[in-house]
Amino acid sequence: MRDSTIGVLVAVLLVSCRTAAPQHPPSETTPPVTPQTLVQFRNGGLNVEIRFRTLRDSSSPLHRFVFGIESIQAVFSVRGRATYDTAITLPIVNGTTGLREKLDTISTEGYGRWSNPLGVLLDTVRCRFEIATLDRRNYSVTFDTVMSLPADSTPPFVTVTPFIDAQTDTSIVFALLAKRNRGYGEDYHPTSERLRVQIFDSEGRLRFSSNTGIEYLQEVSPVQPRRGEIKRFTFEWPGTDDNGTVLPAGRYTAVLSLVAKPYPYTASISFDWKGGKP
Repeated sequence: MRDSTIGVLVAVLLVSCRTAAPQHPPSETTPPVTPQTLVQFRNGGLNVEIRFRTLRDSSSPLHRFVFGIESIQAVFSVRGRATYDTAITLPIVNGTTGLREKLDTISTEGYGRWSNPLGVLLDTVRCRFEIATLDRRNYSVTFDTVMSLPADSTPPFVTVTPFIDAQTDTSIVFALLAKRNRGYGEDYHPTSERLRVQIFDSEGRLRFSSNTGIEYLQEVSPVQPRRGEIKRFTFEWPGTDDNGTVLPAGRYTAVLSLVAKPYPYTASISFDWKGGKP
């Protein structure tokens, strides 16, 4: 038999991998209790709620379902000017109106928020709730929500602007200007790396990446700047590929990323390179 502790951890962290027998994963079905659901746009993101409620009756399969809910995950498919998919695991709250059999009710509720860090423009949101129970069954509830939002209603947490700070025959100093719009404290740097610069040639091939061969400190820190502030990040590119060979003259694109979680903030800028020749 599988270790029960491992089974619980897998169920919580990897909803799509909940299975008693990996080679024959159970199919998702409609839950036996119809939930109350809500997806609401507020403060630039989405608040989501789901509630299962039924009569307290320990002999009823409906009672056993609500009482046995182990995890709930909300999977968002955002549609608008962009196509974007993401998922969050909802904290679970169990409740009851009393202890009287067949008179009082029990409930299991999940609440969560997706802060929309990148400011994805929303027209419609399809939300699929994935529910796992202690008896290793999976259930699914899906519905669509239509949003009527102004185009500028959801700025990203951080707006980044790339530019070339200085250029010589042997190097280029790239800069990324970061402005905080909202969400300070909700994003973070997972390591000591701040700015990543990647150079692509005219055929889209990656020729240089600033993080190649570097081991960064594993430290978590908030992404600067704070709301309303601006911070400047810079990196001097020596004009070479990852092997230290000077790149030939031509048209290149630099992709500058503020390395952050849950998502990096990225912008690109094209430039002409003389190939290290005056």
